Amino acid sequence: MRINRITAWQLDLPLNRPYSLSAGRLKFERLDSTFIRIDTDEGVSGWGEACPWGHTYLPAHGHGVRAGIETLSPALLGLDPRGIDNVNHVMDSRLPGHQYVKSALDIAC
Repeated sequence: MRINRITAWQLDLPLNRPYSLSAGRLKFERLDSTFIRIDTDEGVSGWGEACPWGHTYLPAHGHGVRAGIETLSPALLGLDPRGIDNVNHVMDSRLPGHQYVKSALDIAC
């Protein structure tokens, strides 16, 4: 089994009511979420998601997830998604840190 396609979708997830932090300085009304689908040559698909709290709260942010996936995807094509230790090694070699990006791919595998 080999990874032959990685697809990402962005979706703004609205909150039921706004959420504020830091005495109202940081206000969130929606979260920038990224959904990942990994497809294999055997017709098996896996799904993952990364949904960090907005770019004003943590270093992780939605645009960063998608940029990281774009960086990592070419190195993952052809790998066996069941060999998660190898997948993680390849991701760490290609992009040190950025665990919030790798988590969605790890989950999809």
